[in-house]
Amino acid sequence: KHLKAFKVFIEPRSTHKGVSYQHLGEEFIFVLNGEIEVTVGENKSTLKPDECIHFNSSISHKLRNISELKAELLVILYTP
Repeated sequence: KHLKAFKVFIEPRSTHKGVSYQHLGEEFIFVLNGEIEVTVGENKSTLKPDECIHFNSSISHKLRNISELKAELLVILYTP
């Protein structure tokens, strides 16, 4: 039981509360709605609906909704 999946919602033009952290494992994020800025370490990526990112979650990361719509994401965590 190393995988956990969550549906995450982020209000328009705001940073996801509690997400500016790091943990062992990997993370996969798929955008269902909205436009998200994902910061992993010093790298920033912008994701739109139907786009995804996969990264080493031991690197500090955070999520920010940069759209006028409520963002909806599917987040899958792998922890060893």
